[in-house]
Amino acid sequence: MDFESKQDIKASADHVFAQLADFDFYESYAMRVGAQVERQDNFTQPQAGMRWNVKGHFRGKDRTVELTLDSYRPSDTISYICKAKSLDAVVKFDVIPLSHTETRLRAIVTVQAKGLSARIALQSAKLAKKTLDRKFDTRMRDFANKIGEKCRG
Repeated sequence: MDFESKQDIKASADHVFAQLADFDFYESYAMRVGAQVERQDNFTQPQAGMRWNVKGHFRGKDRTVELTLDSYRPSDTISYICKAKSLDAVVKFDVIPLSHTETRLRAIVTVQAKGLSARIALQSAKLAKKTLDRKFDTRMRDFANKIGEKCRG
């Protein structure tokens, strides 16, 4: 199942990409909301291959996700591979400059089920696809607005 959202942000492409690549911020945010985050690599500079193990309580269950930075092209693309017990996902962000002060952020999430129960759950989710698309787009709009606010503030 795929989700896609395009959001225009009043900020430069460099600023938008820098916000997407602020790994320390996202690590500390995850810990503030109760997740355990363990960095699995020793890279000193951002690059493909960076990995994290994230453990937390989500939707009534303890979950573990292995997150790998799959692609890192500054001011252009950043993507992650997420592996969990029953689902795999690819999360890709494309940063598209529209002008010096405006950027389009395109987010694509592709989810694949690993087992039978996950396939059944994903089939059920497909029935509510329009609702899920709206929720995803709303969250991406909020995320894009926060990136824009950081540029202005």
